[in-house]
Amino acid sequence: MADDGADPFPKLTSVYRVSGSKNNKLSWNVANSQQSVDSSVNNSRQLQSISDGSASRSWFSQNSRPNAWEVPSVIQKLRLGKRGNDGLTNNSNLQDKSNSPDALALTGSGILNDSKLPPESAISPTSETCLNSSVDVVDTTTSKDLKNVECKDERIPEPHCEDNGSDIVFDSDDDCFLDNIDLDTGERSHEQCKKSKWLRNFFDKLNALTNEEISSLDRQWHCPACQGGSGAIDWYKGLQPLLDHSRTIQTTRARLHRMFAETLEEECFRRRAPLTTVGEVHNIWEGLDKKVKDHEIVWPPMVIIMNTRYEQDESNKWNGMGNQELVDCFSDYAALKARHSYGPQGHRGMSALIFEETTAGYLEAVRLHKHFKEQGRDREAWDCCQNPFLPGGKRQLYGYLASKEDLDIFNKHSGGKTKLKFEMRSYQEMVERKIKHINDDSRKLDYYKSMVAKEQIKSQVGADSLCKSSEKLSMTTEKNRVDQQDKEMDALEKNFQSQIQDIQQAIAAKEDKFVKLQLQAMQEKVKESCKESSEKEDKVENISSFLKPQDKEMKQFEAEREKIKKIHEEKKLALKKKQWQEQVELEKELENELTQLMDKYNCNQSQEKNC
Repeated sequence: MADDGADPFPKLTSVYRVSGSKNNKLSWNVANSQQSVDSSVNNSRQLQSISDGSASRSWFSQNSRPNAWEVPSVIQKLRLGKRGNDGLTNNSNLQDKSNSPDALALTGSGILNDSKLPPESAISPTSETCLNSSVDVVDTTTSKDLKNVECKDERIPEPHCEDNGSDIVFDSDDDCFLDNIDLDTGERSHEQCKKSKWLRNFFDKLNALTNEEISSLDRQWHCPACQGGSGAIDWYKGLQPLLDHSRTIQTTRARLHRMFAETLEEECFRRRAPLTTVGEVHNIWEGLDKKVKDHEIVWPPMVIIMNTRYEQDESNKWNGMGNQELVDCFSDYAALKARHSYGPQGHRGMSALIFEETTAGYLEAVRLHKHFKEQGRDREAWDCCQNPFLPGGKRQLYGYLASKEDLDIFNKHSGGKTKLKFEMRSYQEMVERKIKHINDDSRKLDYYKSMVAKEQIKSQVGADSLCKSSEKLSMTTEKNRVDQQDKEMDALEKNFQSQIQDIQQAIAAKEDKFVKLQLQAMQEKVKESCKESSEKEDKVENISSFLKPQDKEMKQFEAEREKIKKIHEEKKLALKKKQWQEQVELEKELENELTQLMDKYNCNQSQEKNC
């Protein structure tokens, strides 16, 4: 059985929660910013003006805690430049800024308004006693105008040399340090900061150490910006406290401390040296004991339902709810079956809802138990119940998670097969570990689902790409086929054209040869006739008598030749006409075949829709 201190019924949110990695936050020990100042400037308020070529001066409040009997000091922190190490400004630029209407002015809330700035004039002797006489003043005011401004806003106290608990103290060593720094913010500026007279010894020692020695908390450090002052003897265990001290100090050499903090951070970043080691930081805190107390639970999970009997019968024995009736009454909780306890007097009014022997079944039983507890009908309510009836005569059911003692009472009058069987099992083994496995499996399932989704997207993209590639391939193949067919047709056409051209050339050659033969024959006949006749008139008559029948023959030859060519052209035209008709018939045959194919598949689709 579980201990009294252990909660056998954990909240479902804690059961289902997946433990994640927790980020350990490193605590930063903020050094005490209220340090004592030098005796020469103690118990005084000093306003240090800006020298020629130096950076614009920031004002800090030495004591930020308000006085219980006075209005809190409103002089907090006025920054006219970026930061102390961001660069130096010329005196002329500073005067232009101070004379411009955009210059800042202090109000009661700590901010200066332009309307409340007094005109530029000489400083009164009273004010001059509290100022550093070695530095020139950029924005000066008369004591009379200063008093007028203070009358408008009483929250701004008049500067005087008495201690009021919120003095602003500056150390001239800031200027000694900052005047040696170049405006550059790169490598040269960082090296100049390291080689300054204030920080040279510190960084020389730091460069001689390894990263592990730098991060060690066993090594103690003095603040180089406090040397020669009241904080020079303070030790800081590790670089992190020293860095916190340099960031937060607001009194002695505040700007020098800020410069040192930035230089130290930059140096550690460049050397990749952590300010603290992870192991040393984690050893600061103590977590929970890894050993968790375990307790035993009833297995299979059961919920005891009380007040389930109804009335007595004629033999004075009690009857009550049936098994299915009880299961239906709590159908929202996925109970497998129900059992009732019987004794010598019949139904004892004690029933048990039995759940599945899984982690989900146990969680359902716990959910039902919590539901009873939230409505004030749990074990304690049943033990204190005096009237089991509600107004109207209905019986009020009570329920709670079963324990070993409850089931022993349940089986008090049962034996053998009628006895409700159960066993006690470890809660860590049956619930916690399985929940962890379920959570792990759930994470794996989510991971694999995401992987499957990604693979499906990839496969879909691949299928689309394959489809497009297939379409392009088919189009390219068809184009290549058509091109190849055109090339073959062109080759055939060229071949036939060449054959036709050869035949035509042969015909032309034969005609030329025929004409030459005819001319030679005529010339020979003319020569023979000329030899036979001696007179010119006889020669002319012989030639004319010879040429007339020749002309007649040539005309007949031309007529027959034209007739043959005409018949040839008619045959060519008839052949082309027949060829085009056959080509048209071929296209019609293709159209009919494609139409029959489309009709066939349209019929198949319509039949599938009807089915």
